[in-house]
Amino acid sequence: MSVSQNRVAKWDNTKAFLMILVVLGHAISAYINDSQFLSNIYLWLTVFHMPLFMFLTGFFSKSFVNAPRFNVNKIISYMLLFYFIKLTIHITLIFCRGKGSFSFITEKGTPWYIFVTAVFMAFTYLIKGFNRKKVLLISLLLSLAVGYVSEIGDVLTLSKMFTFYPYFFLGYMLEGDRLLCFISKKYVKAVSWIVLVIFTLGIFTVGDRILSLRYVFSGNNPYIEFGDDWYPFGALLRLGCYIFSSLVGFAVLSIMPNKKIPVFTNIGSKTLTVYSLHRQVLYILQYTVLPFAVSAMSDLWLGVIMIAGSVVISIVLSLKPFEYVLYPCTKCEKWLAPITKWLKK
Repeated sequence: MSVSQNRVAKWDNTKAFLMILVVLGHAISAYINDSQFLSNIYLWLTVFHMPLFMFLTGFFSKSFVNAPRFNVNKIISYMLLFYFIKLTIHITLIFCRGKGSFSFITEKGTPWYIFVTAVFMAFTYLIKGFNRKKVLLISLLLSLAVGYVSEIGDVLTLSKMFTFYPYFFLGYMLEGDRLLCFISKKYVKAVSWIVLVIFTLGIFTVGDRILSLRYVFSGNNPYIEFGDDWYPFGALLRLGCYIFSSLVGFAVLSIMPNKKIPVFTNIGSKTLTVYSLHRQVLYILQYTVLPFAVSAMSDLWLGVIMIAGSVVISIVLSLKPFEYVLYPCTKCEKWLAPITKWLKK
């Protein structure tokens, strides 16, 4: 089955799983210092969920990058969506706590993924004629080097841009049918299960001692922030995280079922909508009902509620009506067309 012509359930199921983890990670991030169980979950998902998400983003950017003409409307739509998310989060925070946070050029919160994706797609379009293996190697070396430059941080999300581009470009490089064939082999699935079991047991055994590694996996911090002892070895630490994240990510990809699952698979086809709106929902809950729930529940029950709530939020936001909220951004070509036509006259 050609990935380019038909939807493959495995990809949608993987994206659905990752989207739920994105929601869950943002839901529990404020509580990881108070709950060992939640901190273990947070570290567990941080290892692979955004690297794999960015890999799949690159994987599905082939049609844009390989198109004969540059689709400027697609880039504009992402930039509009980026500022839509920033603005609505800002308004939500003002409503919930009396003050917001808005900057035109600095971003370390949820919208970063949208901005970075637009840049990655445009940049990859420009360099698509270059040797792919060399581009991947250079992007990897640059990502290891920039960690020593403390000035590269949240401005234009440069730190995340350098850190996550190798995942994006690797996804763009790999052929869909060959990848699907390889990860569907029985021995690959068996090894993947072993990797995930060992990984999960390891995180929940020693997670309290390695929680600080979340800063390495997030790609948002220069090496100097890892501490004086780790600073000289920052590049090696990041390289190790690349290898580990890739291993776990491919294991997740391998074990994901390749058949449609009612409701769940649909989330995977609506990830842009869920991603764009979930943070606003979480902030409303965080400043209303969550404080009471956290104080009244044990760590285990709080974790269960957080996981269930993340699934529910993802399902609800993947419903058709929420797509319409984003139409001014995602369907911008409809209102840009008259402007473009007028400019061409």
